[in-house]
Amino acid sequence: MRAVVCASIAAIALALAAPTSARAGTIRGTVLFEGAPPARAKLKRDTDPVCARIDKLAEDVVVTDGKLRDVHVHVKNGSVPAAPAPAEPVVVSQRECMYTPRVVGVIAGQKLVVRNGDPTYHNVRGILGKRTLFNLSQPPAAPELVRENVGKAGEIVELHCDVHPWMVSYAYVTDHPYFAVSGEDGTFKIEGVPPGTYEVEAWHPTLGVRMAKVTVGGAETKKKGKGKGAEEAVVSFTFGK
Repeated sequence: MRAVVCASIAAIALALAAPTSARAGTIRGTVLFEGAPPARAKLKRDTDPVCARIDKLAEDVVVTDGKLRDVHVHVKNGSVPAAPAPAEPVVVSQRECMYTPRVVGVIAGQKLVVRNGDPTYHNVRGILGKRTLFNLSQPPAAPELVRENVGKAGEIVELHCDVHPWMVSYAYVTDHPYFAVSGEDGTFKIEGVPPGTYEVEAWHPTLGVRMAKVTVGGAETKKKGKGKGAEEAVVSFTFGK
């Protein structure tokens, strides 16, 4: 009995003495646009009566109160262990003759689904650089289109509709799930990031790339939560001038 008690005490002592493993954290921030944003032109959509019902503005650069939308923010590929593709697909919808969302993130091997929610004909042409990967028809009420494997990590596949040339969406492929896309308010949040120091890239379809170095789990990161030890690194990116 005494031996059992002594062994239990020793096990408790070892557990107390063992260093606490660092916990995954969060990278969050805001994407800013400095200077006067370019004017958003009204799209000419009168070639299709369905599209002509609703006026739309160009989405090349969308800025609200100095905050930039549609920026794909991600930990640089290859700097964290590659993750298996999730079973849940990424969905892009055709609504009011626009692709929504305009920018999505896809893990290599993950399915990409395109749905037609319009009462008009679309086609979906996937482009990588200057190369056409696929060109598929999608009439009204047609089944969703499923692409099993969009591309390799680091590739950006564009989705176009040749019937409505203003329609475009971008699928940025990573080898991990540590990415987010900035919303209307320019904010983004990447959760579950392993402790470490990373190069974080912010990519916009027309404005290019910005880079920042971020540490998760270091002394300079903020502790969030009531004693839970979660770490949060805050970073901002600025486009424009």
